[in-house]
Amino acid sequence: MIKSFRQGTRVLIWIGLGLALSAAASVSLEHWRSGQVMPLDTVRFDGELGRLQETELRQAVAGALDGGFLGIDVGLIRRSVEALAWVDTATVRRVWPDALQITISEQKPVAQWGEQALMNGAGQVFRPRQLPTGLPRLSGPPGSAQRVLNRYRELRAMLMAAGLEPTELTLDERRAWTLTLAAGGVIQLGREAIAARLARMLAAWPEITTTQQRALAVADLRYPNGFSLRWQDKD
Repeated sequence: MIKSFRQGTRVLIWIGLGLALSAAASVSLEHWRSGQVMPLDTVRFDGELGRLQETELRQAVAGALDGGFLGIDVGLIRRSVEALAWVDTATVRRVWPDALQITISEQKPVAQWGEQALMNGAGQVFRPRQLPTGLPRLSGPPGSAQRVLNRYRELRAMLMAAGLEPTELTLDERRAWTLTLAAGGVIQLGREAIAARLARMLAAWPEITTTQQRALAVADLRYPNGFSLRWQDKD
């Protein structure tokens, strides 16, 4: 009976030790999660910060820094930074023992899209609060941004070779294309054989400009076998 009592006592002791260790582990884990053991001391931003203010970046991540060095959610921090309009991509990494490094790749606009947005070189649309000036203006129906950008690049190469600079390209709801030149001229391209129509006009352009000194007002290329030109009035 004494032996049985001693065995029971040992079991109770082991159970007590197990509970104590479990409680200690739970408290320790809670300390890790709360950042009390390894607090996060420094958040660094580097990369491309031409249009981004560090204060704006810090505000974006302020709500995602709980948890200390090991407990922070780096995915949440990355998504919070990439939600800013001028951020293209962000990478986030821990730097031992108490720092976080966030590397920014900034959006590079190649055109204005519509009235209130910009477009990067991949045809992705983003909407900053303020739009820079001097960019070509592209517009089209929803979902057509990549198509319009590709067409603009194709037509721009053709026009620049002829000494003409495009500043706007529009795809309307009827799927008809219209170009606007830096000098103010408008080129109506229609819906079909766009590059071929422009090439036909540009092939004749050197001869046309030798006899015409006025700037182009409207070029209508929507004819099956030709085009019509109207010239700006002289001041």
